Amino acid sequence: MNVLAVIRPNEWELPLFIHVLGALAVVGGLTFATAMLFSAWRDRSAANVRLALRSLTLGVLPAFVVLRGSAEWIADKEGYADLDEPPDWIDIGYIVADAGFLLILIPTLLAWAALRKARTGTKPGATVTIAAVLISLALVANLIALWAMTTKPG
Repeated sequence: MNVLAVIRPNEWELPLFIHVLGALAVVGGLTFATAMLFSAWRDRSAANVRLALRSLTLGVLPAFVVLRGSAEWIADKEGYADLDEPPDWIDIGYIVADAGFLLILIPTLLAWAALRKARTGTKPGATVTIAAVLISLALVANLIALWAMTTKPG
């Protein structure tokens, strides 16, 4: 018999809500930053780099902190923090979060460098290209983690 719904205790609701909210804010911010960086790569626009940098620094990084903190909170509430072998979907989440932080931080620094270069009058070049590719990898990794958290394989 398949389980259609799982009843969870009420004290799990707030950390789970904050975790999901942080995850969706990260994915939304990464989507916007990816679009702006690819647009800046195409037309070498400093304005698009600025928008991507603002999205990353004011949206994605704080949302990532909320996502990661609430993930530990809900894992502790549900008892997954004490397990020697957590489920595969939690492992996927941890791998994406740990590697994803670098995939978010490096493009943020590259976008900052490209914006500084654009302020001196030179067109942002390879730094925008590398930032766009890395941030799109971060977006794909976070979408895979989102899939793993919702479907719970393994």
